[in-house]
Order: sequence, then C-alpha cells, then structure tokens
Amino acid sequence: MKEHDVFLLQGSNKKDKKKYLDKSLILISKKIGKIIRISSYFESEAWNMKNYSIFYNRALYIKTDYSPIDLLKKIFNVEFIVGRRKNICTGEYQNREIDIDILFYDHIIIYSFILTIPHPLLHLRRFVLEPMCEIAPNKNHPIFNLTILEMLGLCMDKLYVKKIV
Repeated sequence: MKEHDVFLLQGSNKKDKKKYLDKSLILISKKIGKIIRISSYFESEAWNMKNYSIFYNRALYIKTDYSPIDLLKKIFNVEFIVGRRKNICTGEYQNREIDIDILFYDHIIIYSFILTIPHPLLHLRRFVLEPMCEIAPNKNHPIFNLTILEMLGLCMDKLYVKKIV
C-alpha cells in the first residue's frame, strides 16, 4: 500500500485544551498513521464564532495508507473518542473538545459534499497558516500554486494568533 502525505489541523477550545490535543495525537498515531512533524501549540481567537473561549491549534504532518474518505471516518472516530459531539442541525461553529481538519492529502484536489481537499478556507485563516508555516513553510497549495509562507504573507486575517512556548 502507498503511504500518503497528509497535513491535519487540531483545534480545541474547551477546558484543558492541551490535554485534548495530546489525547487526539496519541489516537492519531495509533489509529491513523505515523506522525512525522508536529507544530508548536498556537493560541488564537475563534474564527467566525460568538461566545467562545480561546482556541489552541496545532498542525500535524502524518503518513497514512488510508484513502481520503477512510481517513475522514478515522478522524471522526478519534474526535468522538476524545469527546466531541457534533450538533449538525445548527450549521454554526461551536465550542469543542477537539476538531481535526484535513488540510492537504498528497497533492490531490477533491470537491465533494462530504469532503473538500485542500481545506477550502485554510488560506484565509491565520490560525491554520501560522502552525503550518512552522512545519511546512514550502508546502505548495495545489490550486493556488503558492507556498504556505506565501499564503501567510498574503493573508488578510487579523485575528490574534500566538505561539505558546
């Protein structure tokens, strides 16, 4: 089986945020694939949310042999184990124990009602670009043909994002 290069973003804004990120990292390494690189923790304001707590985010570079859809199912399982219960009725962003997004999967482009890769909003979100820039500044976006570093330089998002030491 072929190993695929995947970049994920973890996020949490409930209670012990680092604990949720770390617990999901352990589950990702056990259930999904080999962890190659991990960014620092980044603290950020919530994007497009009302009544929220500060988020912690972290970017991961992993190798997996799962297909994109199977990877998504595995991610949902990890989120569920960590404690996330999605309320899909509202359509609004909500506070969460853990959120894991697929940012890139190899250099493929997928548009479906279940999954879009690369993540359709990553270039607009400083809280995604900052941790990604730490682990893969020269990663090329297959649609825009720009690196993460170039997208960060062009990003208009002014929300607070800070690396946590």
